[in-house]
Amino acid sequence: MQPFLFAAHKLQFFHMSLLLTFFFSQVIQAAVLKHDITSPHYKEFEYAEVCEVMGAKNAILISPKSLTEMECLNKSYPLIDFCLKKFPMDKKLTRGFVDQAKKKVVCEMSESVMLSISCDKRDLKYCLNPKKGCEELRKIYANRLEVAHYSMLVKNLNCYFAKTLGETLDEI
Repeated sequence: MQPFLFAAHKLQFFHMSLLLTFFFSQVIQAAVLKHDITSPHYKEFEYAEVCEVMGAKNAILISPKSLTEMECLNKSYPLIDFCLKKFPMDKKLTRGFVDQAKKKVVCEMSESVMLSISCDKRDLKYCLNPKKGCEELRKIYANRLEVAHYSMLVKNLNCYFAKTLGETLDEI
């Protein structure tokens, strides 16, 4: 009878740890409440091309380190750096990320980005100074766009990023 109770306790602990893992992963993912982009345009690249452009020629070990980083022969490269190299003049470049389903790196461009984050424990640092927080978030979600507006509403930080108007004669 004793081994049965031990096995049941172990199974109960396993179910509890699965439940806690699910709960915490949902909390972490829930920090970004809204991420809308206007007139999106995407360019896709093979993993190997990222490594070559970043200087790791003929890399054998290539894999995404995270959604925003590529690992080539045990060296990590931010994907936004790759996109900045590929599109040095594109003022609408917003971010670089891994499309896990397609196994491609994506450089995203857009006219504007609307971002709303929850001021929870993880992202509280952005909410303490909304202007500075939006500027930091710009580096992640809207790299070459400018902070056009920011506000705090009911424990949510809202940032609106847009390209600067009037940079070319076509925009005037």
